[in-house]
Amino acid sequence: MEVMGKKQREAKQEMNRWHPSAMSSWQALGDPVADAVIQELLSRGQIDGLHSVLDAVQLNSDPIPECPPILKSYFETTEVLPDFANPDTLRYSQDIFSRYGLPMTLSLFCLVLPEGYAAPRPALALSFTRTMYDHTRRRLAETAQFLLDVVSPGAFEPEGRAIRSIQKVRLMHAAARFFVKRRPEWPASYGDPISQEDIAAVAGGFGSETIRGLEKLGIQLKEEEKEAYVHCWAVMSSMIGLQRELVARDFDDMDRCVQAYKRRQWGPSKEGKELTASLMEMVNRQLPPLLRGLPETYLYYLMGQEGAEILGVKRSRRSSLLRPFLGLNSFINMSQHRSRRLARIIRSLTLGILQGVMVREIGDKPVKFYMQPAIREAWQMAPIYRRFSRKGNLSAISVSVRKGKDDSKPGDRNRTESSQEVKLIDLSRTGAGLLVNPDCSIGTNGTSLLLEITRENVSIKVHAMICNERKESQSEMYQIGVEFDCPDPRTARIIQHWLDLEESQDLVQGTKALANENRH
Repeated sequence: MEVMGKKQREAKQEMNRWHPSAMSSWQALGDPVADAVIQELLSRGQIDGLHSVLDAVQLNSDPIPECPPILKSYFETTEVLPDFANPDTLRYSQDIFSRYGLPMTLSLFCLVLPEGYAAPRPALALSFTRTMYDHTRRRLAETAQFLLDVVSPGAFEPEGRAIRSIQKVRLMHAAARFFVKRRPEWPASYGDPISQEDIAAVAGGFGSETIRGLEKLGIQLKEEEKEAYVHCWAVMSSMIGLQRELVARDFDDMDRCVQAYKRRQWGPSKEGKELTASLMEMVNRQLPPLLRGLPETYLYYLMGQEGAEILGVKRSRRSSLLRPFLGLNSFINMSQHRSRRLARIIRSLTLGILQGVMVREIGDKPVKFYMQPAIREAWQMAPIYRRFSRKGNLSAISVSVRKGKDDSKPGDRNRTESSQEVKLIDLSRTGAGLLVNPDCSIGTNGTSLLLEITRENVSIKVHAMICNERKESQSEMYQIGVEFDCPDPRTARIIQHWLDLEESQDLVQGTKALANENRH
């Protein structure tokens, strides 16, 4: 009886450690290790050099460049995995992400991020930085990049990016804490922004809550798959500064953490609604008209009525249209892309969002987005510029390209002399594929271009950025993928007209071929 009583007391204590009353003290604590680094860099006037150091370390094996001793010591002492980390389990979690990463990424945009906005504390902190209002696409790209860095195949290996990515985000959190809590608008009762409680909930959002999102989309993971996936995010949470007492032990433990956070922190706020509206507006801009409005529908479905109403998202008619597809077993073969109905919608929706945030310029600085080759192959995203495109006989369309923005004046001879003819191999309203000679020096990833595309007597100009390049097999030619920089409505209509022409010609040719075959 005494032994049984001890087990019951331990189980009760385990359940109560996420109780709202037990979390009050954790709301007042940030990350002492990273906070000390930022404070010393600021006190010594060395904070300006931080970004150059962060840019220099991308892979886990990259050496630390010359930097202040406290920063160098931080990188060396925080690059070690926690003692509970299991390499085999981490590799298993990465395999799970390779198979189900597309719906998981959809959950990131329509569940994990919005759930953070449903809590007034983090929503207010984000509003201070203006990050989500002014540079929504950049913020989404950084969040998606972090997800891919942590759970892509080989993420924690020397050539992976997980460790360095976690270290950098940890420092960014510390910098945000330093500046936000010194704002007079930040209530003292809120404790530390990005507190220990917040970090535990964020880890749960990427882990157990993402799995809950999969379940709502009809994907049921096995128990061992659930445990492996949350193990990866438990390792991440420990390395990003979460105290050992708050690191989730398993799926159920992480799920209890998330639910307790919702009960304690969720509530309506002006900032939360504005952040959600900005997120949905940006996401919808990346999609063709037919799919616009679906992100709000998925948000409402995944978060539920309570969460959606907190964020000001109302139920739409599309919710009833999606319901017949939800819960189908068509998601089982998502990794092979043989699924139908809603799985096709999710694939188009998620790829559209991802490719909309992959490569963009903020001012004059390119936002670089790296997707591991194994993930790109598993998700059929090679080349990454292709989105809702129609490949046909594009030989009737000619393209000339030159580097940089269209800042030349009319009649400037340099504009004509610097342009180069390239071959068009793929076209969509949002990007294009070009075949170029190796001596065609139009630049590498992140380079801005001006394209002049001509068919018959119609010519359009569109700004673009290189987002992918690869060598043609058995050839010296290179394939260049470019993403258009928000073409105006007239340009988009012309491109769509050209695509429709190609599609109709392909249909005519296919009909003739079928008739000839039947005749023989």
